[in-house]
Amino acid sequence: MRHGDEDRAFEADARDVTTRDAMSARSLEAPPPAATTDTPWRRLLAARLQAEARPRLITPDGVTTAAALWDASLEWRDAFRTSGLVAGDRIVCALPPGPAFLALFVACLCDGVAFAPVPHGDAIAPLLAALDARLAVTTNERASDDVGDDAHVAHADASGGPAAPMPALRTPHGAPHADVALLLRTSGSSGTGRWIALSHENVLAVLRSHAPHMALDGARVLSVLPWHHVFGLVLGVLASLLHADTIVRDAAGGRDLAQLLALADAHAPTHLDLVPALAARLAHDQRGSALLDALQGGIVGGAPVNATLAARLATTRLRVGYGQTEAAPGICFGEPGEWRPRWLGRALGCAVRRDDDGVLAFRGPNACIGEWRDGTLLRLAPDTWRRTGDVVQATADGGWTFEGRASDTFKLANGRMVDAAHWEAAVRAAAPAIDEVVLHTPDGETLAITCSLHTDAETPSRAILCTALGPLGDRLGEVCVVPSESWSRTLKGEVDRRRLPTTARGLLET
Repeated sequence: MRHGDEDRAFEADARDVTTRDAMSARSLEAPPPAATTDTPWRRLLAARLQAEARPRLITPDGVTTAAALWDASLEWRDAFRTSGLVAGDRIVCALPPGPAFLALFVACLCDGVAFAPVPHGDAIAPLLAALDARLAVTTNERASDDVGDDAHVAHADASGGPAAPMPALRTPHGAPHADVALLLRTSGSSGTGRWIALSHENVLAVLRSHAPHMALDGARVLSVLPWHHVFGLVLGVLASLLHADTIVRDAAGGRDLAQLLALADAHAPTHLDLVPALAARLAHDQRGSALLDALQGGIVGGAPVNATLAARLATTRLRVGYGQTEAAPGICFGEPGEWRPRWLGRALGCAVRRDDDGVLAFRGPNACIGEWRDGTLLRLAPDTWRRTGDVVQATADGGWTFEGRASDTFKLANGRMVDAAHWEAAVRAAAPAIDEVVLHTPDGETLAITCSLHTDAETPSRAILCTALGPLGDRLGEVCVVPSESWSRTLKGEVDRRRLPTTARGLLET
C-alpha cells in the first residue's frame, strides 16, 4: 500500500485541543476504574478467539492457539484496570511480531485504548512524549538505555501477557480520544514520517470492503510484512486473525530468502502479502517462483510494479492493493492475476477522483480522522477529499495506473518548475517501448532521462523524446538506457530517484 501525504489539508482543519482547565480538572479526579468504551471489537474477537484452538500463530518460539492469545489479552485488560488506564489513552507497543504483540493489540482494541506500534528497538522515551502516551510495552530482553526503570515501561512475559509489576502510568498532557483505535507512523516516502490517527470505524470499514475478496477463510498465511505498518497490521495480521486458520510469522520479515522458503516448505502457505521487491526476488529464484505459483491469494502493494514483474504476477493468484496509512490502508484493489505496469486496481470501499493536477484523491469511511502532531490530535473535517500525492491516469476499465508523485517536481536554475510525473507520463505515452523512466536535471540547466525498456523493445529516437517533452524538449541532454535490474530500489521496490544508474546500455538514436 502506497503512502503519500499533503500537510496542507491538516493545517487547514480545526485543531482538537484540550483546554488548560479541563486538563487540570482531570488531574484532580480519581482515575476511572477501567477502559470502559464499548468498542465493536469485543464480541467480534471473543467469538473468534475465546476457547478456540484456531487461528493458531506459529513463530520460532512455538505454536500459540487462539485461546491462549485471548487469555493473554484478558491479562493485559486486567492490568489496564489495575493501573488506571482509560479508554482513549495511548500505549506504545515496541514488541516484536509474536504472541505478546497480538495479545496486547487485541486488549487495546477491546478496551478502546489507542495502539501505537513501533519497531522493536526504537527509542521509547521520545515516543512517549511525542504521542502523549501513558505507557510503553516491550520485552524483558530489550536494552532500555534511553529510559529508566520507572519510566512507564511495561514488559511482556513468556506467555504474551504482562510481566508483573506494572509500572506507574505517565501523566498525560491532553485528554483521551476514545474514537482513536490506531496511531501509525507513515513510511515517510514523500517526507518525514507522520503519525496518523485511525478510528475503529476506519479499520472496520476497510476489513468489511476488502476481506470478502481476500478468500482467507481456512487460509494458511505466511506473514512477512512489518506489523507496525498499516498494510501488515490491518490487511495482514488483523484480517488473518479474523478469518485465517494459521498465521506463520517469518521472524526475518522476508529479508532472508532461504529462511522464508524453508517456512514455505514446512507449512505450505496458501496466502502471502508482500511488496514488489520481495515478489521480484521470489520470481528470480526457482523455489521462490514455485511458491508464487502455489499461492491461492495475497496482496502485492507498497510500490508500483514494472512491466517485467507485472507479466510474472499475471500468472499467479496474487492481486494488487493500493492505499496509504491515511486510508487504513485500502483505496484500490485488483482482481487475482490482473496485472499491468504501474497498475493500482479499482476503487474499493471509498470514492476516488483525479484532481486537475492529476493527483488521486479519496474520501469515505476509510479516511483517517486526523494526524497526531506535537502531542495533539489534529482532526480532519469528515467527508472531505484526501489527496494522496500520487499522480495517476484512469484506465478504460475503471481502474488507475500510477504515473509518479507530485512531490517529484523539481526546479531548474532559472526558476522554472518541472513537473516530473507529468512529463514522465508523456514520455511513456509517446514511447511505449519505455518501461521505467526518470526525468531529472544533472546541473540545474539541462534535463536528462534515465530509462529502461520493455523486453525486446526497440530503442525510441531522441526526436520522439524531445517532442514528448514539448517546450522542455530543447533542454534535453543525456539520455541513458539501462537494464531493468540496474535501478537502485527502496526496500519496497520503488525506483530510488536519488541513486540513479550512471552506466548506459546505449544512448538513444540522434
